[in-house]
Amino acid sequence: MTSSNYLNSLTELEKRFNFEKEEKSKFPFFKLDRTNKLMELLDNPQNDNSFTIHIAGTNGKGTVSSIIDSIISKSYKTGLLTSPHLKNYTERIKINGNEISEKIFASTYKEISKKIYTFEKEEGVQFTFFEIITAMAFTIFKKEGVDVKILETGLGGSFDSTNVVNSDISIITPISEDHKKILGGTIKSIAQNKAGIIKRNSRVIIAKQNKIPRKILTETANLKNSNLMEVKYQVCGIPKIVRNRMEVKLLVDEVQYDINYKSIGLYHFENIATAIKTVKEFDQNISTNTITEGINRNYWPCRGDFYYQDNKEILIDGAHNKAGFKNLKKTLSTFFKNKNYIFIYGTNNNHDINIFLEFIRKKTSKIIITKSSHPKSLPKKEIEKKLIALGIKFIKSTSTENALKIAMNNYKKGDLIIVAGSLFVSSEISNILNG
Repeated sequence: MTSSNYLNSLTELEKRFNFEKEEKSKFPFFKLDRTNKLMELLDNPQNDNSFTIHIAGTNGKGTVSSIIDSIISKSYKTGLLTSPHLKNYTERIKINGNEISEKIFASTYKEISKKIYTFEKEEGVQFTFFEIITAMAFTIFKKEGVDVKILETGLGGSFDSTNVVNSDISIITPISEDHKKILGGTIKSIAQNKAGIIKRNSRVIIAKQNKIPRKILTETANLKNSNLMEVKYQVCGIPKIVRNRMEVKLLVDEVQYDINYKSIGLYHFENIATAIKTVKEFDQNISTNTITEGINRNYWPCRGDFYYQDNKEILIDGAHNKAGFKNLKKTLSTFFKNKNYIFIYGTNNNHDINIFLEFIRKKTSKIIITKSSHPKSLPKKEIEKKLIALGIKFIKSTSTENALKIAMNNYKKGDLIIVAGSLFVSSEISNILNG
């Protein structure tokens, strides 16, 4: 049963500015001096003695963070901070792979609120939702005495609240266009912002990058006298789906790993290889078996979940930007090329719907449009206008639950139901399927 203290803490948290629910290109919170002030008021909990791994990028950073945590938490005490949450706020902060309790969440928020109350009152401002969540994570990690902090950036890098740490290893997953209103309208400005997590005299691990981001990351690492390492891997044989899981043999730095992963998607090869590279850089004595077991045990929801329910195949994917749909296209052509597609699509108002339209025009499929309950969800009318203008037929649903029902009722042998466009749409349908 959910406690009143926990619910009260959520109510108070939601009164704070929350970029995840109200995106603005101009607001007075997007700078590190506020976060630094917050940490100062809390006696700088981020400056503990733990090893710090910091992850930025456009796609895959949450998956990479989760895989790393899954591997090293068997040998070390870990603290993991990720965002956003899909169901419970407690998902954001984990110790050894386990969500913190509602009790710890509530008590930590109360503790922080007391320490910053006077400052906020006198200054007439409030720290943001994400700043407080980040502070809560650092406070909990310090109390728990974690050996390793694994931190996923919320947005960008340079001015992200997590960037108050002096990380030992910085990871940059593939960079592509996203959040252009905040991070700049070009891939160059986006890459420069994400490169902001690279610290002086540290180690930097980068996944495969396009030419411009790679140049910027290399230059930044050199400028800060940091050792940059690129992730390189080979796929041995043909990847396949066995019992709703993806089987593949990956060769990373001349070592073979037999992967049996919960999520389906070719893009996960890069994520897995990046995690392996990081773990071996962190501790070269961690065995191949421990790494493989950690990967195969890991589950990061809604990033390629494959269901076989009521004799119907369903793929829940988190694709919402250009790189995401490009990856989804590769996954479909590899594992599901002979299927007829039924798309359940809904998106957020900060995502470019034209990317989906370009994708869908090349795929013969049925389209069901929907909307999640998240405040940033794009109204169905906006999607309708675009589809009508292009002469694309669609079915309109009343909710994500209704969209799934329509898809299931329209399903025929040889079909594949695909959920994409928004993690929040995907999570709602995932929750329905999982009861």
